[in-house]
Amino acid sequence: MQTNNQTDKSRRWLLNTTLALTLLLVSVVNGWPVPAQAKLIEDLYSAEVKVSSQAGQQRQQAIKQAFDQVVIKLTGRSELVEHSAIKQAKSQVSDYLVQYGYQNTDQRLTLKATFDGRKLRELLADNELPYWGSRRPQLLLWIAREDEDGSRELISSGDESIFSQQLRFLTTQAGVPMQWPLLDLTDNMIISPTDVWGRFLQPIREASERYASDGIVVAKIASIENPEQPEKNWRLDWYVEIDSLRLSNEVYAESQDWLAEPFVTQVQQQLAQAYSVVRTEQQEIVTLPIIVQQLSDWRAVLELESFLKSIASVQSVRLQQYSVEQSEFVIEVRGNVDHLLQSIQLDGRLISQEIGPFVDPQQQQAATYKWDSE
Repeated sequence: MQTNNQTDKSRRWLLNTTLALTLLLVSVVNGWPVPAQAKLIEDLYSAEVKVSSQAGQQRQQAIKQAFDQVVIKLTGRSELVEHSAIKQAKSQVSDYLVQYGYQNTDQRLTLKATFDGRKLRELLADNELPYWGSRRPQLLLWIAREDEDGSRELISSGDESIFSQQLRFLTTQAGVPMQWPLLDLTDNMIISPTDVWGRFLQPIREASERYASDGIVVAKIASIENPEQPEKNWRLDWYVEIDSLRLSNEVYAESQDWLAEPFVTQVQQQLAQAYSVVRTEQQEIVTLPIIVQQLSDWRAVLELESFLKSIASVQSVRLQQYSVEQSEFVIEVRGNVDHLLQSIQLDGRLISQEIGPFVDPQQQQAATYKWDSE
């Protein structure tokens, strides 16, 4: 009987999972809006480095290179690998190393190293260095490319140019989640290369609604004649929009194939500056009470607590009172609460609720949210 119950549960889980995936696919295909959530970077404390052999000396060098990559991923600032505290930690990198392994793909040997996240966060906090957490905005890429003959096209998810391959690899390495549009019939009815080239945001925003993204990247790639500076023969202008956040800049390269690296570096640096926090022991601990509605069971409570604790500025989360209708939490935040509120808005599962004029005065002092994990 126990086996039959377990089989029934497995079948129900498979049916529900299949149904959810089917609905998601139908939503994308038909152009229905898909709710966005900030992307959870699973390999935040890992990095992959190309090696030519598994020799001991080369392994140690590759592990240190991977350590540098993780520091840049966590801070968004490449110059911090020269910080005295970071260099000291790297000299004792085995204290931070959790595991390493080799992968051989398409005759390309790489070493992947994973480091202790708690120790790295402590290292950054102890030295008042910025930390960008694991929940990061998912960006939708609208890139128009102009060929040497003057024709323009949008780059789709199926593009296999060197630029696109580099961009996929580098965004993963940098912890900057980006996705490409399908550029199917639905997209082509709304948006054109001219819209992206001219940065006409209304059709771009409209075309983006069907995708589960937190923001958009609008960019154009063009060839420019620059005989005095051949390293600037190609230019990429970019613009990022995430809620009220606006970022923009431009990068240059000798070939369009090599525009991806400076582009990703710039976007990573500016996003990290906007979303990272600096934790110090001198910062004041701020207590923030919140009320959350529609936590249907304890699994939802644990899911909510796990999300809140993943926010870099959150010191602790305490459940004060639970009921299905509404639950009360107390959140301790180190420093300004703006980073917490920004993270809540970016994640999208805690939805702010209007407070009526006739509620208990004590409840009026607490922000009220509805939990929507679907």
